[in-house]
Amino acid sequence: MLLRRVFEKSSMMHSGGWDKSASGAHEVRGRTIGIVGYGHIGSQVSVLAEAMGMRVVYHDIIPKLPLGNARQLASLDEVLAQADAVTLHVPSTPQTKGMIGPEQISRMKRGALLLNNARGSVVDLAAVRAAVESGHLAGGAFDVFPVEPRERGQAFESELKGLANVILTPHIGGSTVEAQEAIARDVASKLLKFVNIGSTTGAVNVPQVELPLQDELSDRSHRVLHFHRNVPGVLGKINSAMAGQGVNVRAQYLRTDEAVGYVVLDVDPSASEAALESLDSIEETIRTRVLW
Repeated sequence: MLLRRVFEKSSMMHSGGWDKSASGAHEVRGRTIGIVGYGHIGSQVSVLAEAMGMRVVYHDIIPKLPLGNARQLASLDEVLAQADAVTLHVPSTPQTKGMIGPEQISRMKRGALLLNNARGSVVDLAAVRAAVESGHLAGGAFDVFPVEPRERGQAFESELKGLANVILTPHIGGSTVEAQEAIARDVASKLLKFVNIGSTTGAVNVPQVELPLQDELSDRSHRVLHFHRNVPGVLGKINSAMAGQGVNVRAQYLRTDEAVGYVVLDVDPSASEAALESLDSIEETIRTRVLW
């Protein structure tokens, strides 16, 4: 829609205008799309873009196997320099905050497009407006913004309002009936996995640990879950406590974030109560639980 300036023409017609012109309109076929962040979404965009005849280049902070004829480039700057359209699919992290600003936009081709369906913190919108007004960028599409209304009906303010060939949508990338149903199933599935297995994959407020199923033998291990404050020395206290009680630890899993640590111990069934009691006595303990 951006390359053909469809949205711009549609808005004009709703206002009673008629501009049947090829000026500034281009075909998708043969253009290069640069994908920043080649995860689940970015890689699907890659497949769809190639199906429409586009050349695909991408950059990710870790090596990713390309799909189709896509090519991984070594740096963001290489993607910006080669792409006719740059699309962002990265998470919100300290590393991605403001990753597209005046300097990065200046490295893009004149007449290129910028699309952000990732997180609002990633792009400097004032820099985008300046680039669109100067003609350096031919347009863009934005579904996410640094500041968004908290609820329906509140006024939306942005530097990008009123720009021609800039598509603005109200953070609706996942707002379909089908997507909401899929999210509901996924949330329920993850809750069940935590309750039954102890996995925290997908959690945003505790470290993420993906755990295997406990063995199905009659003497299968008991699984002890231990959340604790992430300060130095806690893991040593845990291991010392297990050794002091003579607990046989069959497997151990650990992940931490800045504030919280999550340790999972698979222990002999006869030792789970002693393990739980020992872990509860550690000063930094937040919560413990045993899966029988």
